[in-house]
Amino acid sequence: MEQATQVEKILALTREIEHAAALADWPEAARLAEIRSPLIMSLDAQQVQGSLDTFRSIVERNAVIFADAQSTQAELQTEFNNAIRRVNAVGEYHKTALMSAR
Repeated sequence: MEQATQVEKILALTREIEHAAALADWPEAARLAEIRSPLIMSLDAQQVQGSLDTFRSIVERNAVIFADAQSTQAELQTEFNNAIRRVNAVGEYHKTALMSAR
């Protein structure tokens, strides 16, 4: 693949990853990242140097995606913990109700 074409493909995949992350479609974001990674790894130093501004943009975009992923993970963990507490509370309620019924 020609350098410019490969760099554009990497940038396009990064944009698709951003879109998937914006939709909270993390499996799709991960799938796209797996496609993109070998393309990035196959670049040589000269290719990277020739497209430095593009790669700076990709790095910045990745940082935003990563921060979004961390925030989403924290939100999901909080929701999970709250759900577990509610389930435990219902269990205690049922336990108390059963003891009262005897």
